[in-house]
Amino acid sequence: MSRDPRSVPDDDPPPCADVTDGLDTDGDGTADSVFTEHPAGDLLLHVDLDADGLADRTVALHADGSTDVRDCDDDPPSLVDVLLRLLPRWP
Repeated sequence: MSRDPRSVPDDDPPPCADVTDGLDTDGDGTADSVFTEHPAGDLLLHVDLDADGLADRTVALHADGSTDVRDCDDDPPSLVDVLLRLLPRWP
């Protein structure tokens, strides 16, 4: 039985994904994007805009070709969280 992707209800905004093991899409040497799959079948691209290692925006690519952009729903990380996340990449 197949379902129409448009019939799946939208749920809460996605959590802020950790992108440190993802792709470097802007060529600065730091991972800033990661792909995941939503249970409804959407492909999600999580993008880190401020280089703290956590996604700030999520682009949902739907099966019908449409897209939408959402902010993450988590509270911003604390300074300690950001420093601990960046410490392994320190030269």
